[in-house]
Order: sequence, then structure tokens, then C-alpha cells
Amino acid sequence: MAASSIIPITKVVLILLSCFISTTCSFRVISDHKPHTKPLGFTTRLIHRDSPESPFYDPKLTRTDRMRNAIQRSLDRYNHYTSNIVVPNNVRAPISYRTSEYVISFRVGTPAVDTYAVIDTGSDLTWLQCKPCHNCYDQEIPMFDPRKSTSYAKVGCEDVRCKAERGSTCDKDGSSCRYNLHYDDSGHSQGILSTETFVFQYDTWSGNISILELAFGCGYDNGFPYITSQRDGAPGLIGLSRDPLSLISLLAFDHFSHCLVPMTWNKTSLLRFGLDAIMTKDTTPMMDYGNLTTGAYYVMLEGISVSERGLHIPDGTFDITEDGVGGVIIDTGTEYTYLHLVAHVFLIAELEAQIKLDYVHPSPEDEFPLCYKKNMTAGISSMPDITFHFSGTNFDLNKWNVWEEVGDSKICLTLLQADDGLTVIGAHHLQNVNVGYDLRNKVISLENRDCTQT
Repeated sequence: MAASSIIPITKVVLILLSCFISTTCSFRVISDHKPHTKPLGFTTRLIHRDSPESPFYDPKLTRTDRMRNAIQRSLDRYNHYTSNIVVPNNVRAPISYRTSEYVISFRVGTPAVDTYAVIDTGSDLTWLQCKPCHNCYDQEIPMFDPRKSTSYAKVGCEDVRCKAERGSTCDKDGSSCRYNLHYDDSGHSQGILSTETFVFQYDTWSGNISILELAFGCGYDNGFPYITSQRDGAPGLIGLSRDPLSLISLLAFDHFSHCLVPMTWNKTSLLRFGLDAIMTKDTTPMMDYGNLTTGAYYVMLEGISVSERGLHIPDGTFDITEDGVGGVIIDTGTEYTYLHLVAHVFLIAELEAQIKLDYVHPSPEDEFPLCYKKNMTAGISSMPDITFHFSGTNFDLNKWNVWEEVGDSKICLTLLQADDGLTVIGAHHLQNVNVGYDLRNKVISLENRDCTQT
């Protein structure tokens, strides 16, 4: 049930003057909905990058091609996390948008122009390519030109938002705050920290919600070596981490949630903010680790069971060390889950002991670690239950997320083995799961449900 009551209001201007974080946030929200809308929250559509609605969609790719690409993106993103070990006071490189799985459409500026961006719970600053661009990659739609917008403004150097952006610099006259994002895959985005009007379309009600004076990066120098065509390049990125300049932090919403519809269903997934967010009763704490600099959503995984048989995983396997190694992250920007290598070995052993189907020996081109031969009497529904035991709640993984039919003859396990101590729970294993983030109480809720009905 949504953590909200319905507030009847028409054409209301709301001025929100404070944030729940240490950074002062200044912006205004205008709602122009019909009665019975919720101006302190909104819901918008998430589009999977492989959906026909996505600007990244390539109709020439087969289902196997898309699966392999998703595995490669997951691996690239996992390597990013483990190559940027989080240590106290360390400035960590942001996540590359090449590895993100979902995009969101919106409008920006006055008059408003259509655009879109990849969305990522592992990144902070929202940015868009802007004209006049000194060095930009190709994108399919026109680039945003702030000179044509009456609502565009630069963020000054004394603004707290400038001070909150790590690595920012100032012009000599103090009139412009410059951001400088460098990615570990040699990509970068550089430009002016600015404010602008962002317009998000409600998914379930007619009308728009306009967020005025929202801080973002107007990028005049953007480069990613892997962008080779217009289809490869999204106009920008929207960050949803816990860092001060992420969208969720700037909006001062204590809650957001998502419910991801399986990509093959060709239905809409929803991202909900503020009072629209759906929080359920079974929660697990967000983990903080002293002075570690991270906006990622860490949780405590205490164990795993297969059909109620607990795996004898050594104590401390899922812990994070003092220097930031290990731990468990919930990350929608990673498609497939990577499980700590020790835990993965125990999981495979127990599955092999319980499953009576014919084992299929892996070939060099196989992407998944464990496969069985399909037959007429047993399929995915007959596979054993796998439960993740988080601190405070037990979560049963959806079998249709855990197992994948590969070709006409195989059923394969989609939980991948990590080569490092970090466990990342990815978007594929959160399909048909409502995930709610309560930033005030620092908990995450997980509930299996049909996301087409949410």
C-alpha cells in the first residue's frame, strides 16, 4: 500500500525549502493535475534498454544477443564497483551509463523540450549534454540548448550545491561552478552546474509535474569511447544514489520505490517518488559503514537457503571490511546478480544435490554456471526455492528470475559467481518485486508481486 494519503488539489504551487540531507536544496514543484493527484509525490515510467520503446533498442538483436550483452554490461559494472574500492574520504569514480539498464523520458527547459536519460541507483549528479558543445558524442534527439530556455540558470560558486559536488571548480569571477566527472572506462562529462525546470509525465494520471530550479550538470565536454552511433548515446544520466546531488536527495523525498515488470512482457515498469512510493512491511536496514564515502544501497545478507535447507556459508562471508571490500549492494543498474564466490560454490553444490534433471555440461560459449536439460514433466516451476535471509526479513527469489530457458533444450541458473568479495543484487532478480527505499528510517522493503498491477 502506498505510504500516502490522497490530497485533492488542482494547479497548486508547492515550495519545498528544506532537505533531509545536510545539503540545502532549493527548488519548487508545480502540479497541474486533475483533482485527487498527489503533489508531494509522482510516478513515472521506466523503460528497459532492450524494450522496443527504448532509444537503445536494436531490432536486429536476437534474444540470445540481448542476454549476452546484459551479462557483459553486468560484468563491466561489477568490475567498476570492485576496482573502485570504497575507502574513507576517497572520491569514487561515478558509474558509467553504458552499464545502466533503464531509461526515463522527461522534458527540460522553458519552453520544454523532450529528452531522456539512463537512470541509476549507483550514481549521483544528473547531467545532460548541452549546446554549444565543445566536445560531445552523437545522440538521436536534438541536444538541449540552455540559451533558448528562460528558466535556465547557473549555480554560483558559493552555493552549497557547488560545494557538495566532489571535484568541482570555480570560474575566477565566481559566477560558474564547474563539475568534472571521470569514469573508470575512460568516459567523462564536464560542464557547468546549473538549475533548470524538469517536467515529468505522470503514468497513471493525466498532466505533468514540473520541478523548478532543479540542479543538474549542463555538459559541454562529454566523451565515451564505446559510443559509436547515435543509438549508443543517451543525452544524459539521472542519479538515484544517497549522495547529496542525486535526484532523490535534491527533491527531499524520504521515499522512492520501483517495481520492474519482466522485460519480455512488454509492459510498463514504474518508478515512484515521495508519497507515491510503495513501502511494504518486510524491511531490511540500509547499512552504513562509518565514514565510508558511498551512496550505494548496502544491505546485510545473513544467509541463503535452498528449499529450507540452509547453506553452510562461513560467517562473515557477506560482511564489508574496514577498507570497504565486500558487502551486499542492491543495484538496478546491474542486470544480473553476482554472488560472493564462496556462497556461490555452496549454492551450486546444494542445487546439484537437490535437482534430479539431467545435467548439461557447459560449453565454452555458455554464459550461465549451471544448466539442466528440459523435459516434458519438469521445468522452471519445479526448481527448488532459493531464499535470501536478510537482516530483518526473508526474501524468496522468483524462480522465473533465477532460472532462464536457454534455447529449446536448457534451463540455466542466472545467479553469477563473483570474482571478488562483493555481492550485487541486480535488476533481473528484482523483476516482479516491489523495492521500496525509506531514506528517513534507512530501510529497504522487498515484496514479490505482479508489477503490472502495482
